[in-house]
Amino acid sequence: MRILIADDELAQSKTLRPLFAAGGKGKSKLRPTAGAPAIGKLIVAHAPRKGASKKAAKGRAGSPPPSSSGGGSLDLGDQPEQAATILDALGISLLNRGMLEEGARLIELALQIRRKFFGNDHPATALSLNSFSRVERERGNLEAATIAVQDALRINRRVYGDNSLPVAVSLTDLGVVQLLQGLFADATSSANTGVTILKQTGLYETDPNTTRLLDVLGRAQSALRQVPAAEETYKTLLALDQQQLGTRKHPKYATHLANFGLVLEQQGKRAAAIRAYRNAIDLYVDTLNRDRHPNLIDTYANLGSLLRLLPKQSKDAGKYLQKALQLGISIRGENHLLVGNDYANLARWQYDTGARDAASKGFSQALNIYARNVRGRSLPADHFFIAEALTWQARVAVERGTPGGGKEAVPLLRRSLEIWPVQLGPNTLGEITARAYLGRALALQGDDNGEACRLLCEGYQAMKLDPQADPDVLRRLRGWIKEQGCNCEQTSPAAAA
Repeated sequence: MRILIADDELAQSKTLRPLFAAGGKGKSKLRPTAGAPAIGKLIVAHAPRKGASKKAAKGRAGSPPPSSSGGGSLDLGDQPEQAATILDALGISLLNRGMLEEGARLIELALQIRRKFFGNDHPATALSLNSFSRVERERGNLEAATIAVQDALRINRRVYGDNSLPVAVSLTDLGVVQLLQGLFADATSSANTGVTILKQTGLYETDPNTTRLLDVLGRAQSALRQVPAAEETYKTLLALDQQQLGTRKHPKYATHLANFGLVLEQQGKRAAAIRAYRNAIDLYVDTLNRDRHPNLIDTYANLGSLLRLLPKQSKDAGKYLQKALQLGISIRGENHLLVGNDYANLARWQYDTGARDAASKGFSQALNIYARNVRGRSLPADHFFIAEALTWQARVAVERGTPGGGKEAVPLLRRSLEIWPVQLGPNTLGEITARAYLGRALALQGDDNGEACRLLCEGYQAMKLDPQADPDVLRRLRGWIKEQGCNCEQTSPAAAA
């Protein structure tokens, strides 16, 4: 069966006419939401049955009506809930194919229909609010996404109760938004609450939202460096995905496999992580023909970022990072906060290849995108994305080895040190790196009060204890310590903490 949207006949429906600008007398003052299409007659159509008479199809006298011969249509223009359900499902399907604005228009129209016919506090409207939250999330409007899903939660709790399936579904969408906002403790709480609801209602083993909630939980655990817990979460959810789906050839499994790759990478299992990323890409592109799936962008980025750590894989790393940036701009738009990440990821690769000017430009582009999203209230001003780009931009400046480079880097590093621990907790590798580089930046400006050596030694000693530390960076810090004449034996890792 195929679902088709035709020209403009839906606007002629007596019950739905007020929602559209076109069609008939007495046009309503109501108009579609911004960007919503003047969508046409909604029909459910299917091909004629095998063996159906061609003459009958041409309307021979006495032949059965088209619907009974298998080639007819069902007008849903006067069934607003059915029309809204189909529009919403089509919209989600288009989002999953990287057609953001096309899908958004259908989801917005479904929400408008439900609000018009069922009101702002109806559970059908809550369904559309969940989908609209997804739209705003994909657009990068995280505040608007939060407002929409919180509204859906309010409706579902009032209508169904706190421990109901609709509440668990809304908590899934809320958790994903919280992950993007860097609110990892909140995302953990949302995911755990949703999983508990599904267990209490007896739906844990069978409901598809179980693994979506577990994915939110696993991603939050990974971000909070609870790596063993994240590994167990992903092993559980991937097995449950296969049990529920009956196959690995599904976009949801591909997404969860790609996210598991991040956990494997944290564990230092680079070969396993690369396999997970490549298998996910193969599922998206070759098996499922989803070469514009939004999650494919981030899988390219994660694979490229891992490969750049392996010198022999540098060329492939650049290829995947370029793909991520190009696809991200195409699907998400130049100003999306995740496109800022794509610029920063590519800039790190450019740094590795010695293209330091290009890298500096890429980090600047990322920071400009983040700043626009902060002004638009789509990104918190203390998000760790910003800290990471600030630190890398400062690294490029410090490594010039000039007083000017040190002067440029100091404010960037001081700002990054304010941001790093807010969402990720203290003493992450990023924060340690920023501390050490600040010590070098101060020394380049002639610091003589001891702060330069203290920061450099603290950063170096803490970095030595981190298994993910870059050996090249450690060697560079040792050289600076010697050049600056620092006595690091007076500084302990405990003091750095």
